[in-house]
Amino acid sequence: MTTLVPTAERRRARVRRLAERGLTTVEYAVGLLAAAAAALVLLRIFNDNTFFQTLFTFVVDAFRNISAGIK
Repeated sequence: MTTLVPTAERRRARVRRLAERGLTTVEYAVGLLAAAAAALVLLRIFNDNTFFQTLFTFVVDAFRNISAGIK
């Protein structure tokens, strides 16, 4: 059995969809700004050589431990 949607309700739904159409652009802009800010923060952190060396050692040790468990 098919339920028919009244015309006025369909019209309201269409108006809502059209009204929200511009939000996608704003969401992309905010996402790009957040990504750029995160990239700048990471760039600042990784330019600190001590932090990079500590993180690199941690990652290499993690891979060694994982690969030792696979054998």
